[in-house]
Amino acid sequence: MSSTAIVNDPYTFVKRVIFAKWKPFLLNAIYVDGVTRFSRFSKMLPISEKVLAQNLKELEADGLIFRTVVPDTPPRVEYRLTELGQSVCPLLRQVYDWGWHEMKRRGMDIDPTGEYWHGYSEQLTVDN
Repeated sequence: MSSTAIVNDPYTFVKRVIFAKWKPFLLNAIYVDGVTRFSRFSKMLPISEKVLAQNLKELEADGLIFRTVVPDTPPRVEYRLTELGQSVCPLLRQVYDWGWHEMKRRGMDIDPTGEYWHGYSEQLTVDN
């Protein structure tokens, strides 16, 4: 098997489009919130604005999210899932569920932000 076969492998594609470091968090957060603003991500995730903006641009370019600029003063940017984005959320939830149960079984600590966005804890007190 040549190295180009791995580059063109569906696992590699899914890893880039859906499972890159911040993308599962972003996709599931939009799924749970319905509509999410840039500021909500920057308040809840330990991510720089530059990296956040790049990940959101990539998700939009790959057709997983819509970006809408709301002409308020100051303007707001909102994100929603596309139909394609919605189609990957059950997979993300299965992966998270498996990891959550396995971490609990092993007695490991679990991040409360992820637990909230996956329905394993009460709502966090962070402003939209």
